[in-house]
Amino acid sequence: MKIFYQIAIIIFVCATLYIVKDDVITVYNHAISYISPKANNIATNTNNSNLNVKSEEVSSAFKSVNTPGALQIKDGLALDANSVKLTSKDVIDWTNKNRLINGNLPPLKESSKLDFSAQIKLNDMFKQQYFEHISPNHIGVSDLGDRVSYEYIIIGENLALGNFKDAQSLLNAWMASPGHRANILNKHYQDIGVAVGHGMYKGQDVWMAVQHFGLPRSACPSIDDVLHGTIEIDQNQIQTMQADLALRRNNIDSGVVYEGMTTNEQIAQYNDLVIKYNQLVSVIKEKTAIYNNQVNAFNLCLQSNTQ
Repeated sequence: MKIFYQIAIIIFVCATLYIVKDDVITVYNHAISYISPKANNIATNTNNSNLNVKSEEVSSAFKSVNTPGALQIKDGLALDANSVKLTSKDVIDWTNKNRLINGNLPPLKESSKLDFSAQIKLNDMFKQQYFEHISPNHIGVSDLGDRVSYEYIIIGENLALGNFKDAQSLLNAWMASPGHRANILNKHYQDIGVAVGHGMYKGQDVWMAVQHFGLPRSACPSIDDVLHGTIEIDQNQIQTMQADLALRRNNIDSGVVYEGMTTNEQIAQYNDLVIKYNQLVSVIKEKTAIYNNQVNAFNLCLQSNTQ
């Protein structure tokens, strides 16, 4: 029995040494992996030097505002205001007749938004007792266009004060004034809004008329604002990825254990991330090219309509 126990002990010791040996070899191999020199297959092409994303904005300088001096016909004040026959529709009709006669220009389309902005202007002039393009509150036609959500490339305003007997007389007076005539015959305008009405102005019962002209932004090629937003999101992601790749590369170069991975495992993950990085760079460049082409087309349209 004693011999049997001695044999059992010898077998146990040998088995233990074998297991320990195997564990030592495993630990050694892992240690060598952590401290081994940098592998040669690490990716380096992150294309960050070629990343040149230019997200252009539409310049507001292309917007144009045309406001000739306010037209006041003093001789017309002698006419009884109640005898005047003046409507917004007639003013628009006679405006388009003058455009047809003088250069065969296309008729202007009535815009409910510009009708609204013109009415705001008319009411404000009677309320605050002024007759100017800029109100005492420093509000002009461009501000009114923004207020009624009329997105424009060009906007203009004609004002008139006087008891004109009808729309034809009013248009004759405007056409006799170079600045007002230029607004009426502007080939770039597409929309018009008109407001007319009479009330007390500095102690006299008088008529006032407001014309608002506009070339809407929709007249030029559209720009995809959503696309611009996705480019910005992608650019932020690129910056995050760049920082992450720089950290991982530094850890690989210094042989630091990172996230429990061996050096070779770190390299493999780094290379996978580089592939994703380069793919995103390509996507951004494609999106940016599309967006910038849209901006360039829009700006060319703006230039052609403001010269």
